[in-house]
Amino acid sequence: MSVTQLSVFVQNKRGRITELVSLLAANDINIFAFSVADVSDYGIVRVLAEHAGRAHTVLTEAGFTTKADPVVSVPLVDKVGSLAKVLELVTECGATIDYLYLSARMSVVLRVDDVDAVERRLVAAGFAPLNEQEVD
Repeated sequence: MSVTQLSVFVQNKRGRITELVSLLAANDINIFAFSVADVSDYGIVRVLAEHAGRAHTVLTEAGFTTKADPVVSVPLVDKVGSLAKVLELVTECGATIDYLYLSARMSVVLRVDDVDAVERRLVAAGFAPLNEQEVD
């Protein structure tokens, strides 16, 4: 059920993120979640995109160091406590959250140490994590 997140290592230099997103756009690949973690000399750009396999190939062929990982993407209802409920369920199943961010599709993206356990717990509680077919 998980979706593929691409982690792209990018030099901390003007225009590099623009180059990355423009490259995906030029290849008709839509980005629907995006996060940047900054370290002094480089950044890690985390991307959820339609056609993740093709996006990975396009980025790698353009010289970007790119890693693919499974993440959980859970649609949220726009009401108080929605995110808290998801995080409580993750905690209940004993998983550790490495990081999280929000997507343009009203979902929270979770990098966790046990994707399968988190997805099972969320589904049992009535949530519907996204899968690759839904994002392509």
